[in-house]
Amino acid sequence: MKLPLRRGMAVCVFYGTCSFISAQNFIIEGHIPGLNDGVEVLLLGKEDNRLGTIAETVAKGGVFKLEGHVPGPQYCTLVTNNLKLVEKNNWPQDSICWTYNDLFVENLPMTVQAGRYADMRQSFSWTPSFCIEGGKIQSDFNDYNRMLYQCSGGDGERVKLVDNKVQWEFIIRHPNSAVTAFFANNLLKRGYNLTSDQISRLEQSLTALPEDTARFARFINTISYARQTAKGAPFIDLELTDTKGDTCTLSSVLPKNRYVLVDFWASWCGICLASMPAIQELLNRYQDAGFAVVGISCDEKEPAWRTALGRHKVSWPQYLLTDEGRDGLFRRYQVGNGVPYYILIAPDGKVLESPEYPESVRDLLENHLKDKSEK
Repeated sequence: MKLPLRRGMAVCVFYGTCSFISAQNFIIEGHIPGLNDGVEVLLLGKEDNRLGTIAETVAKGGVFKLEGHVPGPQYCTLVTNNLKLVEKNNWPQDSICWTYNDLFVENLPMTVQAGRYADMRQSFSWTPSFCIEGGKIQSDFNDYNRMLYQCSGGDGERVKLVDNKVQWEFIIRHPNSAVTAFFANNLLKRGYNLTSDQISRLEQSLTALPEDTARFARFINTISYARQTAKGAPFIDLELTDTKGDTCTLSSVLPKNRYVLVDFWASWCGICLASMPAIQELLNRYQDAGFAVVGISCDEKEPAWRTALGRHKVSWPQYLLTDEGRDGLFRRYQVGNGVPYYILIAPDGKVLESPEYPESVRDLLENHLKDKSEK
């Protein structure tokens, strides 16, 4: 469904040589009533959550135009803010306004359509009164955002509760879409997060992607590792160093006949360190029932690891990944620098799953230790 163009909405018309330019560059235009002169408009690259400015401009007369070039379809965020206006006019701090709207940018004309500036200041990148149009990939992305808006009832607080469900529904409805590849690559990022059936479903949904060959190549590479790290698969062994400086392996240090939480962390990761007390509480509570913890740091510098161990004392054994082990974590487990990362290993050596938080670990332990006691 396309929004009807209203008075004040942007319309892109290209004549003469402009059509040649549009084939080589992206042009994003908007005419948004209520958008004050001097509001900054930026296009930020958002691939893998690495923000970088691709284009920027300043609105005048409610109009803005961004132009540039991307090497291929790029997941981006369109940002507006009035920070300089607030500073220039000495407005109160509560008058600061930001907007964030996600989109997929290709080297072609795109339009930002909104009845008023307030329509951009929402938690959605599509609403009945706002959308960004231009190109097949953005059209697919609008379909996803429309599904997200409808499934959440337009309530921004419910987005996180329904997003995973909506992504899977989108993947099923849009095979061989670049947006499906985008979601699939994100879902496959962290090993032991999907079932074998879910991985097979992703394989069946993406068999070709001529409009985004780079993203498709990444998918093919990623899913080959994902098959080895499905929920219920044996853990992949990693090379470690213990606190004495001796080389060992994950398989050699895992406690036997226990449910073992492997906590991958780093000295520079504040969330990792802040989560350790919660993990200690879990160990205190479930240790006698057959639960154990092993800590593994992905620090590249050993002194930083040892300093962190001295400042954050815990009761479970700690190890440091070797260079080879770190490569295995980043590549085969597909974790990258995304720590904290947890895996819960059953007594038979198979990984139950990769829980996201210590609270998720608690829920898993409650279920599995209860099942074990009932047998």
